[in-house]
Formats: sequence, C-alpha cells, structure tokens
Amino acid sequence: MVSKEICLMLKKRLYDEVDEYTRQRAANVNIVDKNKIFNIIDNITGGLGYTKDNPLDESRMNYAGYYIAWPDVLKNNMKILEIGTGLGRTAYIVHYTINPEIYLTIDNSLEILHIALYNNPIEDYKKILWRTNVKIVYGDALQVLECINDEFDHVIHDAGPNPRRNRRLYSMYFFSLLKRILKKNGTLSVFIGSYRVMQDHIYNTLIGLGFDVLETVSLPFSKARVIHAVKH
Repeated sequence: MVSKEICLMLKKRLYDEVDEYTRQRAANVNIVDKNKIFNIIDNITGGLGYTKDNPLDESRMNYAGYYIAWPDVLKNNMKILEIGTGLGRTAYIVHYTINPEIYLTIDNSLEILHIALYNNPIEDYKKILWRTNVKIVYGDALQVLECINDEFDHVIHDAGPNPRRNRRLYSMYFFSLLKRILKKNGTLSVFIGSYRVMQDHIYNTLIGLGFDVLETVSLPFSKARVIHAVKH
C-alpha cells in the first residue's frame, strides 16, 4: 500500500522526503540471523546470478545484472526508474557505468530494503544505495507508478525471479503506466524470467502498447531472458 501522504509527495516530486521515510522504516526492521538473511535474499532474488555451491558470488551477480540494467543505452545525467531494488545489484551496474541525475528505485519489501541498506553482504551494493542521487520508495510498485508525476529516460523492470508470481506487475495496465512516465525515445529493460508463456505474454503486451522491441537477450548461467525496448 501507498499512503495518501506518500502519494502526494511523489506527485510533487519530493523524492528526498519519500527516501527519508523509506530508510527510516527499513532501519526499524530487525534481522541479524545470517541464515534468515540469506533465505530472504534467496526467496526474493531466486538465486539469479549465483549458485548454492557459491552463494552471493558478486562477479556472477554483476554479470546477470549487466543484461538487466542495459548499460549500452545509458548516459550521464539520465533520470532512471527501477522496479525492484533488491540488494542493489542493478543500481551498482548503472552507477558503475554512468552518473545518473536521479536513480529512483521501488521495492515493496522492508525486509530486503533493511538488508540492502544496513546488513548487505555485498559492500559495493550497499555503498551505491547510499549515494545522494539514489532515492528509494517503499511501496507497491503499481500504486507508486500511479502517483508518480515525472518522466524518466530509462526504466529497469526487475520485479522478481518469477513474473508468474506477480502478474499484475506484468499486465497491460502496469506497462501502460511505465509508458506514461517514459520520455519519448526512452528505453525499457524488462526481466521476463524463463517461462515461455510469460515471455510471450510480456513481449506481446509491449508490442500491443506500441513499444519497439529491439531484442530479447538470454542471461548467462540461466534460462531467463530480458527484453530491451524503446518508446517512440
């Protein structure tokens, strides 16, 4: 859920205030057990970019994050929106490539935000999430998008390891909201998982909304794929 106060702040583009609210809420979460931390990470990320034999392999995770972030289209001073903060892997890839004007990222799990900000097993990701241009929004992504009154150059849609688990974030309506906030010629990268029916659904939805789908890229070490598209 997104409160009326948060929605109003988003409409007014008061991202500093929303970010402060989110970080305070995440700080109040208490997770110290390492096994619990890993289980939360594994459940939310689905193991993408690492294996059980070699958990949280940063180089392997970065490799997968590269395809999701789509750095080839990034330029300095872009305004970037991310669906799914996670541990901060995609934010790290983006900031390793460019210096965005703003990196607005949304996540609906206070547990993963607490881990990412205050107990992150990957220090590089944690440091990026504390940069002043990174603004984090805690809330349901669909409701947050309904409140946003802004335009972005690039959108990264990485809402979880299995799009089938949250179809509303891959619906025609959700992608129409993303199209609304994308600038003309803005770019969109969507993690579409490995389930062929869902891949086809997302592809056809983007085509139906008038996006120019440039490519579907296979992720390394995985059967999952990513779609790269442009709004014209």
